[in-house]
Amino acid sequence: MSNSYSTGTVSGVNYVGGLVGASTGAVSNSHSTGSVSGEWRVGGLVGGMSDTTVSNSYSSGTVTGDTQVGGLIGYNYGTVNKSYSTGSVRGDSYVGGLVGWNRDIVSDSYSTGSVTGEWLIGGLVGHNRGTVSKSYSTGAVTGDEDVGGLVGRNYEGTVSNSFWDIETSGQATSDGGTGKTTAEMTDIAIFSGTGWNIIAVASGEHNPSYIWNIVNGVTYPFLSW
Repeated sequence: MSNSYSTGTVSGVNYVGGLVGASTGAVSNSHSTGSVSGEWRVGGLVGGMSDTTVSNSYSSGTVTGDTQVGGLIGYNYGTVNKSYSTGSVRGDSYVGGLVGWNRDIVSDSYSTGSVTGEWLIGGLVGHNRGTVSKSYSTGAVTGDEDVGGLVGRNYEGTVSNSFWDIETSGQATSDGGTGKTTAEMTDIAIFSGTGWNIIAVASGEHNPSYIWNIVNGVTYPFLSW
C-alpha cells in the first residue's frame, strides 16, 4: 500500500489501526489523521505488523487502547523507517509514542505526542525487544512502572544514537537512549556527531538529499520527505 490516507475515526477491539488493522504488506508514503481506539494492538496508522515495512508515513490522531498501543503502530515485528507520529497516546501497558511493542527495527523516526499509561510506557517505544536507532521523542510521558523518556523497558534489545527531550518529556531516565535538554535537541551537532544523515536548512526550506533536516537552534530534526 502506498500513497494512501485515512481521516476518519476508527474504533474496534483487536488489531485496530487508523489506516490498516493488521499488515503483512509494505506501507509507504501514507498517513492517518483520525482518532483511533481499541483494546489490543492499536496504532494511529497500523494496529499490528509483521515481516513488512512502514516507511515515509505518519499519523497525527489521538490513539487510545489497553495494551500494545502506539502513536503509529501498536505492535511491530517488521521495519519502521523514516516515519513519525504526533498524536497523544493513552493505554494501560506496552504504550509508546511511536510503537507500543517493538520486536524488530525502528530507525530514523520520531514521535512528539504525549504518552500516558501505567506499565511499560515510553516516549518512543513502550517495550523494546528489537533495534532502535537514530530516532527521538519529545512528548510528555506519564506512567507508574517501567516508564522512560524514550523507552519504557529495553529487554534483550538495542538502542543506539537515539535521544529524548528531558524537559518536555518530564522524564530524566529511560531504558536506552540519551536524554538532552530542549536547547541540545535543536543543535545539529548532537545528531551529526552520532552519525545521523542530517543537514541544517533555512526556515521553510528542506533538502531531500539528506534523511533529516533541522533549522539549527530553532527546530527539532524533521524528516526531509
